[in-house]
Amino acid sequence: MIDDTMSNGVDKPFSKGDIVPVEADYVCVPCGYQHHYKPGEAFGECMSCLSGTPNGEHEEFLEGEEMWERLTPTEDKKD
Repeated sequence: MIDDTMSNGVDKPFSKGDIVPVEADYVCVPCGYQHHYKPGEAFGECMSCLSGTPNGEHEEFLEGEEMWERLTPTEDKKD
């Protein structure tokens, strides 16, 4: 079975205002803050570093910039 999560847009970075495609934990790219989103919700500004707002700590991540990425579970390593 081929993993097509990248081709269907689930694991691409998201911008403030984009609609959440799948329920998962997402991470703010600039600061690492994690937030749980559900499908149909809109990605917002980061409540930790305020990225996505004019008051954010990371000026390069203003509205329209991709700043949220879905966290994916890692497989357990077998030694």
